[in-house]
Amino acid sequence: MISEIEDKTVWDTYLNQCTRKTFLQTYEWGEFQKELGKDILRLAFFDGNNILQGISLVIFERTPFGTQIYLPRGPLMTTETPDIYKSILNTLVEYFKVKNISCIKVDPAFTEQQQIAKVPSTLDFKHSINFIQSETNWMVDLVGNTEEELLTWCKEHSMSKNYPAYIRKARREGIDLSFSNNLEDWKLFHTYLQKSGERKSFDVRPLKYFTSLHKYFSQNGVVRLGVARRNGNILAMILIAVYGDEISCLYSAQTDIDTKLRAPMLLRWECMLMGQREGIKRFNNWGVLPEERYKPGNPGYGYSQYKRGFGGYLEQIERTYEYVYNKKLYPIQRLYDRYIKFRYYRYR
Repeated sequence: MISEIEDKTVWDTYLNQCTRKTFLQTYEWGEFQKELGKDILRLAFFDGNNILQGISLVIFERTPFGTQIYLPRGPLMTTETPDIYKSILNTLVEYFKVKNISCIKVDPAFTEQQQIAKVPSTLDFKHSINFIQSETNWMVDLVGNTEEELLTWCKEHSMSKNYPAYIRKARREGIDLSFSNNLEDWKLFHTYLQKSGERKSFDVRPLKYFTSLHKYFSQNGVVRLGVARRNGNILAMILIAVYGDEISCLYSAQTDIDTKLRAPMLLRWECMLMGQREGIKRFNNWGVLPEERYKPGNPGYGYSQYKRGFGGYLEQIERTYEYVYNKKLYPIQRLYDRYIKFRYYRYR
C-alpha cells in the first residue's frame, strides 16, 4: 500500500525509522525541488499489516520521451532486505502504471557488492546508460576523537605524504576558517564557482539553485558553507551537506589569491575534523574517476588525485536502474542517453 505524505512531522518521523539516512530524502529537499519548479510526491510504503516498509521522495522530470520520475537515493527502507525492496518496487510500478509516466528511476546507494543492489534487475528494471548521483565516491572514515587519530588512519589508507605538511603550513600562514549563513556569501560562492567552471570547463548550476539551497538548508545546519580567509580576502569556499552518519562535499571553489597556500586543502581537512567532533562516521568526497580510468591523461585525473590524496577508499555505488513503461520509445531514449554520455561523461 502507498500513502502520499504532506505533513512534515509525519515525514520526518518515517525518515527517522529508515535504516539509512540521506539529505536527498529530507522534507526540505522536496521543498527545494519545488522551488526549482519541479513537481514532487512524498510516498510511504506499508505492508498488509499497515507496517511501514519504507519511504521515498519522488521528483517528476519532463524529458523528450515523456515524464519520468526519479527517487534520489531512494527508496529508503526500515529494514533493508531483498524482499522488502522487491515489494516496494512492485508497488511503485503498479502505482504509476496509470499515471502517464514513461519511466521510473531509482538509486538507493547500495554498493555493487551488496546482494540487495541487484533486486531491480529481477523485476524488469535495467541499468541506466548514465548515472545521476555520483557512483564512484572517495570515502574517509572519521575515526577516533583527535586529529592525530584521524591523521594516522588517513596515512594508513594511502594519504599523500605531502598533505600533512601542506595543512600545517596553511595553518601557520594565518588562514582563518568559518561557516557562513550570510546569503551574500552564498551568492559570492556561486560567482567563484562560475570562475572555476570557466577555467576548468565544467558547467555550474544557476544562482537560484544556491539561493534556494540557502533558503531551505542554511538555518538547520544541513548544508553549510565553509570559507577560508587570509587578511580579509577569501581564498577558498566549500559547500557540504551534514546529515545522518555522513558529510558530503557538494561543491568547492578556489579564488586566485594566495593559491600556493593550499587553503582548499586545509578547509576540507577542517570539515573532516568538524565531522569527527560531531560524531559523524564518514566524509564523502563524492565523485572520483573509477580505477580503470584513473590515469594521468584523463581530464578528471587532477580532481581525483586531489581527493584521493587525503587517503581513504573507493566506494562503488550500483548504477541507477530504470523501469520503462513506453517500450516503443525506449530504444530512441537509450540512443539519446548514449549521446549524452559521449558528450559529457565519456571520460568517466
